[in-house]
Amino acid sequence: MPPITRRAAKAMKLNSIQTTHSSISSWGENDLTQCISNYYKMRKQRRNTSERVHFSEDHLMENDHDAHGGEISDESDEEEVLLIYAMVVLLGFALFNPYLNPLQQRRIRDGAQSGAQRVVELINGYRARIFDNLRMEAPLFLQLCDLLLERGYWEPHPTQRVGIHESVAICLLCLSHNERHRVLAERFQQFSETVDLHLRRCLRSLVRLGRDFVKPIDYHIIHPRIQNSALFWPWFKDCVGAIDGTHVSAWCRAEDRDHYRNRLGGLSHKILAACDHNMRFTYVRVGWEGSARDSRILRDVLLDPNCAFPMPPAGKYYAVGATYTNMSGFMAPFRGARGTPQERATKALFNRRHASLRNITERTFGVLKKRFPILQGPMQNYLMATQNNIVLACCALHNFMRDHVPNDAYFVEEEADAALADNLDQGNQMFGPQPVDMSAQGIAGWNEDRRAIADHMCYHQYA
Repeated sequence: MPPITRRAAKAMKLNSIQTTHSSISSWGENDLTQCISNYYKMRKQRRNTSERVHFSEDHLMENDHDAHGGEISDESDEEEVLLIYAMVVLLGFALFNPYLNPLQQRRIRDGAQSGAQRVVELINGYRARIFDNLRMEAPLFLQLCDLLLERGYWEPHPTQRVGIHESVAICLLCLSHNERHRVLAERFQQFSETVDLHLRRCLRSLVRLGRDFVKPIDYHIIHPRIQNSALFWPWFKDCVGAIDGTHVSAWCRAEDRDHYRNRLGGLSHKILAACDHNMRFTYVRVGWEGSARDSRILRDVLLDPNCAFPMPPAGKYYAVGATYTNMSGFMAPFRGARGTPQERATKALFNRRHASLRNITERTFGVLKKRFPILQGPMQNYLMATQNNIVLACCALHNFMRDHVPNDAYFVEEEADAALADNLDQGNQMFGPQPVDMSAQGIAGWNEDRRAIADHMCYHQYA
């Protein structure tokens, strides 16, 4: 007989393993029951035969019982127990191993509708359904998807089956309801890893879109809120907006929690934002811990040229709170109530009207957090870069909806003044931005300008 080569022996071994696996995988629950039943029948017959032999040859067994009887009984019991264990292990392995039993292989997401079909149903269904789920109506949702494709912010991938409409729907549902990835995976019949991948991809696309929408429109247009108000005109005609900070829910590692813990004891990011009088964001700065001060963030933004803060032209300014420095381009309220009664009354009048003008940031933040509850928390365990992208994406969507749906319910609810005029005069001359002046002389000059406005305001009030 010729010797068996190594390759032939390996093939014979693999064939025997496959044969064993196929035979095991063909077993089922009924086969397990039948096998155990046959085993106990065989054991009973064997015991009856053993008893008959022991009875007929009792005189022989009595002599050898002490030497062999107990040892033989113990060995047979051990063999029976081992045999039962082996049968249970093999049958259990065959029944519950999906690689050996194809009948047990089932899809994890076995819903009747796929994610794409669900999106199509929302688009073609009743208008309130898509608004309740995605916080925007179907035409605006389709316009957003088309805009991302036209401007190249969304790049189609040839090997991915999830399209832009399904990906944007996943992102909007997450931002609008703060849904967990497992819930999103069940709704769109996708794996959790797929949901996370497309969520981060869509966030990056919305951040790129924010470069076109989160920016000033025109500094020289006087907003009707100022022009048509006896409280603001003509003293605040050069105010182009307001700057303030807000807290957004954050998740961080245990060793960084002291930095992100705010004065209320929660974990948060500190967001610095500039808003115009139309409740639009013109600048957003993220990445600061919840314990940081507003004045420190603004100072860092002004001194860092990479932040690209949009400074207003000479003579124009933002309304800021008392925590900020009153300097060129930033008008802060008076601090303290020192001086004569006339001076105190003048400062109080200026501060009241200045606060009414500055609360545009509070109303803008209110609309943002109502529309996107994910900012209120609790924030999931995203990476810090993803959390920053979530804030920037929400601000971009906020401005996108403000520009395309001016009568949105959230904006109308927060607006206290009359409807905004659509056609504004844009014939003013354009000037370049003013330089940042933090010198003592510049601050003193800006204080005099603020004092002149307050005096003229008080004179007009009591004249």
